Amino acid sequence: MNMMYPMPTPVYTVVKEADWAEAWKAHYHPVRIGRRLLIRPQWIEVTPRPDDVVLALDPGMAFGTGSHPTTRLCLQWLCDAVRTGDSVLDYGCGSGILGIAAAKLGAADVLGVDIDDKALEAARDNALRNGVEVRLQHSRAALDKRFDIVVANILTNPLCVLAP
Repeated sequence: MNMMYPMPTPVYTVVKEADWAEAWKAHYHPVRIGRRLLIRPQWIEVTPRPDDVVLALDPGMAFGTGSHPTTRLCLQWLCDAVRTGDSVLDYGCGSGILGIAAAKLGAADVLGVDIDDKALEAARDNALRNGVEVRLQHSRAALDKRFDIVVANILTNPLCVLAP
């Protein structure tokens, strides 16, 4: 059954050639989350407040910049939830933004899991850039422990796979 009837006439537009892998960076700016957390593109310098927790990020080809509302909500929640020494699972870690934030907020053990090798690479690079340890593994590997905090900013189907 056609849900769009009558079908509109397509409109075609020539788009100027660009390096899209780099062009998006012009629209990525520092993002403040709550009172203390400041997410900044790694290529932009900022002057933090004395008590800021600053996270420098280059998501590369992975998801997670801090600008999407669901990511912001997860980050705001982590700011309140993480306690010194917590263990945190970031399931669907993408750029590593949530796990890195958890580590910078005091988590002692952080595991980032993703299905995408490029995401795991971006998360590793971002963790190194921020001077925190985030263990990383592919989602096909079994989870071998329980965690104090699980954060999963992903679609419903992968959440259902994780639920058991």
